[in-house]
Amino acid sequence: MTSSNYNDSEKKTTGGRNGFGAKLANIFSTKFVIETADIKTNKYYKQVFRNNMLQKDQAIIESKPQKANFTCITFYPDLSKFKMKIMDADIISLMTKRAYDLAGVTEGRVMVKLNGKSIGVKNFNQYCDLYLKNKASLAEDLPKIVEKK
Repeated sequence: MTSSNYNDSEKKTTGGRNGFGAKLANIFSTKFVIETADIKTNKYYKQVFRNNMLQKDQAIIESKPQKANFTCITFYPDLSKFKMKIMDADIISLMTKRAYDLAGVTEGRVMVKLNGKSIGVKNFNQYCDLYLKNKASLAEDLPKIVEKK
């Protein structure tokens, strides 16, 4: 839950600051579930937090064979903290785009799911295709995609 985004004089584009993302998602959630597994130790860990992190369930730590390392975070935003009754189309669109952005830049190292379904983008080229394939009628205006092999 920490990162390297500490140098304010360095120009960069980032989605978070100092590893606050998961912590803040937990604080502003009615329910927050963290699951992680390690194939080397065959350990699985799960913990559920509720009511803006005021309550937490007993951690589950199990020894069981794992097929892959993973970390899964599931959260239920506390909309009242944002003076919202529902997530409007703009917020849903922003969160959806961020999921696709993440899938596009992790080069298949991370399986990104949105609402329980894999979004199917496994690399940056597939991500670019989301924006460029629909512009086939403008073929002369399309930028050339250069990829490193």
